[in-house]
Amino acid sequence: AAQGKRADLDGVWILAASAKYEDVQLTPAGEAARANYDYLTNDPGMKCIPASITRVMHTPSPPIEIRQHADRVDINYEFMDVHRRVPLKAGLTAGDAPYAVTAHPHLGRSAARYEGDTLVIETTGIGAGVHDTLGTPGLPQSDQMRTVERFVAAGNRMEIAVTHYDPMFYAKPYTAIFTYLRLPGGKILPWDCTREEANYERFIPKK
Repeated sequence: AAQGKRADLDGVWILAASAKYEDVQLTPAGEAARANYDYLTNDPGMKCIPASITRVMHTPSPPIEIRQHADRVDINYEFMDVHRRVPLKAGLTAGDAPYAVTAHPHLGRSAARYEGDTLVIETTGIGAGVHDTLGTPGLPQSDQMRTVERFVAAGNRMEIAVTHYDPMFYAKPYTAIFTYLRLPGGKILPWDCTREEANYERFIPKK
């Protein structure tokens, strides 16, 4: 995306198209983990749990909101009511940062910084599980997963590139690219997920 001003990031955004995944190469352990994935029983969303920030962003219709402050960046995702607070503090590493989503510590610890007008968020301490159940279903993640997100906005268009590092399940780092459009007057509404409405247990054959 063309580089805009840092202030361009503030606002409410909607995903413009399905994410673009660049050169995903699973290790044998990653292939085995993906082969064992069954969305009816393994999708965290069926229990109203966000699988990962990547998965949250890959849901096309619910918007996200970004608000920058002197000491932090707040990112609110309508999907699963994920409210993320990422500190902006010189010298702070992700490993020493607090959990970014206190209700869901498996989403990891995050620290933010700026490289010019690009917002960069590094995350570590991510829980093992699955990090995408939509565009590329069953992509696994180990507890070695860490991510680097780069937010670039110009006017009413924003690109977020998320690079994933997980030597257990991936032969090399790979990047998912999300393109967003500004949603004038947009608001973040309650998701209010309930397990009764979310799960597919009624479709699972009885043994």
